[in-house]
Amino acid sequence: MDNQIFEALFEIVTFFSRTEEDRKLLKEAHVKLDTPTLPIIMRVDHQPGISIGELADQIGRNHSSISRQVDKLIETGWLEETERRDKRVRRVILSPRGQQTVQQIKLAREAAIRRRLAKYSDADRGELLRVLQRLSAVLNGNDDYEE
Repeated sequence: MDNQIFEALFEIVTFFSRTEEDRKLLKEAHVKLDTPTLPIIMRVDHQPGISIGELADQIGRNHSSISRQVDKLIETGWLEETERRDKRVRRVILSPRGQQTVQQIKLAREAAIRRRLAKYSDADRGELLRVLQRLSAVLNGNDDYEE
């Protein structure tokens, strides 16, 4: 059964990693953003003040690639660099434009998930949420997660 759990998780991660799904999401949100930069702005929204190194590690791309993409996102007004306490570490936050964009993306993502889970009852959706939150907590080292 453990391997089946891994396989299911692998398929879920694969779904959310598909460039085509990101393209559809951006189109539905009416956002003109390069597809490879979507994980960056979503991660910055989730972790304001994240460093370039942390972004690279969490997204699974090399530091120089992420740094170049972040530079473009800053130049085009999606991100802002935070004040540097350590000159070696760059940290970024969403700009007001980036915040508005993320809200559009979240609304489009909610609509897409709602469509895909349309056959789930409210009880099933609640159970799914509970199990996913618990799994997320455990995978992130929060073993004393309480429901």
